Amino acid sequence: MSTPNPNDPGYNRVDPDAPVVAPPRNSSALLWLLVLVALIALGLWWYGKRQATEAVDTSATTQQPALVGETTPPPAVVAEKKPVAKKPEAKPKPVAKLTRDPSPLAGNQAPKYPPQALRSGVEGSVSVRVEVDAAGNPTDVTVVERSGERSRDLDRAVTDAVRKWRFEPAMKDGKAVAGAVVVPVEFKSQ
Repeated sequence: MSTPNPNDPGYNRVDPDAPVVAPPRNSSALLWLLVLVALIALGLWWYGKRQATEAVDTSATTQQPALVGETTPPPAVVAEKKPVAKKPEAKPKPVAKLTRDPSPLAGNQAPKYPPQALRSGVEGSVSVRVEVDAAGNPTDVTVVERSGERSRDLDRAVTDAVRKWRFEPAMKDGKAVAGAVVVPVEFKSQ
């Protein structure tokens, strides 16, 4: 058998029956970086745990200084463990736990009197219940009470306007939470 010649016309031909060998895979640099970070974190944890254990051992045993001219070191003397007097922890002052219902912000635009209801002389009030999320956005608006003439135009005007409003969210123990508020709106022609 002779050495392959690159000038031979069949030199680059691939044998279809030849086994396919995958090239060796290089490990990802990111994987190695993660392994390194994990090892460092493990080492720091172990070192901190070891330091805490040594601190307890050091406080439990004391050694006497060696005397000049003494040939054998004195045995270690185990000190009696005394309870450590801890300073009383300063208790946090009680904070007034703020609890309130959601309330509409002052800059909200009032519902507009529907022109058809105004021409017809329809008057009344509509109260809607507004579910408000912890961010102050209305999530659900439903009509809960009407007085005067029943008008779908008035109901729709109130619900459409209130859906665009922003609210100060409800507070429970000083944290913003979801809540509900009833908003009354009165329509009177003048």
